[in-house]
Amino acid sequence: MKKNFRFFDNRQKYLLFVTTTNEKNKISDALKPIVQNLKPKFPALKIFDAGMGDGSLLMNVMRQCHQKMPNVPLLVNTKEISMEDVRLGLEKLPDRFVEHKNTVFVISNLNYVESTSLKSNDVKKQKKMNWKIVKLKGNSSLDFNIQLRKLNQEFLSKKWQIERNPKTGNPTYKEPSVIVIYRKDQEFSLKNVIPKKNDGKTYYDFIIASQPYRSRISAEKKVKYVIDPMIKSLDKNGKLVVVHACGGDPGNQIVKKIWPKEKPFPSLHDSIVKYIKNNTDKEFLRDLKFHKKQKIKYILRALPNEISGGIATSLIFSAWNAAVYVNQISDEQIMIAERQKNYQKIVQQIVNKHQGIYFNNELFVIEKK
Repeated sequence: MKKNFRFFDNRQKYLLFVTTTNEKNKISDALKPIVQNLKPKFPALKIFDAGMGDGSLLMNVMRQCHQKMPNVPLLVNTKEISMEDVRLGLEKLPDRFVEHKNTVFVISNLNYVESTSLKSNDVKKQKKMNWKIVKLKGNSSLDFNIQLRKLNQEFLSKKWQIERNPKTGNPTYKEPSVIVIYRKDQEFSLKNVIPKKNDGKTYYDFIIASQPYRSRISAEKKVKYVIDPMIKSLDKNGKLVVVHACGGDPGNQIVKKIWPKEKPFPSLHDSIVKYIKNNTDKEFLRDLKFHKKQKIKYILRALPNEISGGIATSLIFSAWNAAVYVNQISDEQIMIAERQKNYQKIVQQIVNKHQGIYFNNELFVIEKK
């Protein structure tokens, strides 16, 4: 077992979860009313995604923005340390540049505190900053797709390398890297939107923080490392949307049956907001509005005959994967449970009981007045 390896960083299990559940679609549905109420300020509507993942959620949000504001320039900044996720996101991007021509798309491998400034706080690493500008030529999704695919071969494989923090074991970038993408034929009209190297600090109208941290860390760490830097990057009337798993669902029941002492979600909305209110400068706090939390329910996709005709092996496998992924169970624990093979019966029982399996997320909005 690799030292410091953590289940939540396992790409294969993540991709299986993404493709077998409708979580991304359900979150984007919940975001649509918020997008409808955004009020952009010159020179663009500014969006930040605090962790792009495979890009599915962000692309849906960009579609919503186009529908609402088809002629407003769009600046989309996102961070993602995984080279494979960046590749998946870039593959989904060409259509966005066809539909919404005046878009600037920025992606970096920086951490939360640094990413909205597009600058590393490590002086030595900042000197190695890789700042890549891609001016897309042509006017079709095929043209753009061919050009973006070249990034995988010529830039990502060399400049998106990671290393482990010797103290925490957390993955971090070897060299800070930023990619700025826009259509060459829109360069003149986007002059005030395109970020500049060493002058990239931006305040955003809309920030999405979907599953941005490990559920088991304290409210203090969630606020300090993710939520606070995001709040401080909001423009006036800007909205930060936080989405995270909260349990109380069949997926959590599976985990509780096998590991009764596990507490995957110790610090949810209430403790996070309480920490913010108790540890934020009172004057700054007066400028924040906390909206009521809401629950998002999403399901594991399954064909009707996979349940009614006896639980299919593939469904047991994907339900098990989703349950341990969402509840962030370590690989060591999973290997022990799988050797005992009791988990299959437990998964089957719970899937039968609920005629499928679903999961719960919490969503809440923090707005800067």
